[in-house]
Amino acid sequence: MGVEIPGRTGSVRTMIESESPSPPASVQPATEQGADERLHEEASRSVLKERRQIVMAVAAIAVFMAIAHFTPLRAWITNVQSWKAVVREMGWPAHAGFAAAAAVGVMMGVPRLPLCGAAGLVFGFAEGLCLSLAGSTVGSYGAFLLSRVGVRRLAESRTNRWPWLAKLLKKPSLGRVIWVRQIMVPGVVLNVLLGMTRVRHRTFWLGTLIGYLPLNIAFTLVGSGLGKGDLAQTLAQLLGALAVVHGVAWFLWRSVRRDRQGDPVG
Repeated sequence: MGVEIPGRTGSVRTMIESESPSPPASVQPATEQGADERLHEEASRSVLKERRQIVMAVAAIAVFMAIAHFTPLRAWITNVQSWKAVVREMGWPAHAGFAAAAAVGVMMGVPRLPLCGAAGLVFGFAEGLCLSLAGSTVGSYGAFLLSRVGVRRLAESRTNRWPWLAKLLKKPSLGRVIWVRQIMVPGVVLNVLLGMTRVRHRTFWLGTLIGYLPLNIAFTLVGSGLGKGDLAQTLAQLLGALAVVHGVAWFLWRSVRRDRQGDPVG
C-alpha cells in the first residue's frame, strides 16, 4: 500500500511495507539439505534390498555351478563356452548389436541389471561391463530426450506414483542424479522425471554413468561368473560382486548416518 506526500516539486511516493518479515536465509539450504537426506535414505534402503537379492542370486549360482562341475550338467558349461566362441568369431557386429539392443530395451523400460548379467555371461566381465554400461546409458538418454521433446503427457502419467521423487528432483545437481540412480524405482521413470526438469545434458550423462557403475559391475561379475569353465574363477567373481554391493551399501549407510548426526557428507 502507498501514501502520496505532496511537495513543491510534485508528489513523492512513499511505500509503506506491511508484509511479514522474510524467512531467514537458512530456510532454503535447510530445505535442500532435507531433500538430500531423503535421497540418501531412499538410496540406502534400495541398495539394502538389492544386496539381499544379489546375495540370494550369488548363493544359487554358486550351488548350481558347484553341482554342474561334478555332474553331467557340466555339458551346460561346455555349451556356454561354445556360444562365447561363436560370439568372439562374429567380432564387433555382435558387440554393437548387443549394445544397440540393450539401449533400445532400456529406453522402452526393460530393467538394465538383467542385461548386465547377460552381457557378462556372453562377453565376459570387461567387455560385458563396457557394453552394458554404454547400452544402458544411451537408452536412458533416449528416454530422457523423449520426455522432453514430445511425450510429456505420457511421461507424467508414468511418474504419478512417485510424487515425492519429483519433488526431490526439482533442482537435479550431479550429486542428486548419481544418488537417485541407486533408488529402486524403474529406470525409465527416473529418466522421464529427469527429462521433465532443467538438468543439463552433460549432468545427466555423467550422473547416469557414475550412478549406474556400481551395480553394473556387480551384476556383470555375476553373469560372467556363470559363464566360467573354472569353478575357482566363478567363486572369485561371485565374491567380487558381493564385495561391490556391500561396499556401496556401507557407503550409503555411512552417508545416512552422517545426515542424521548433522555432519556434512564428505
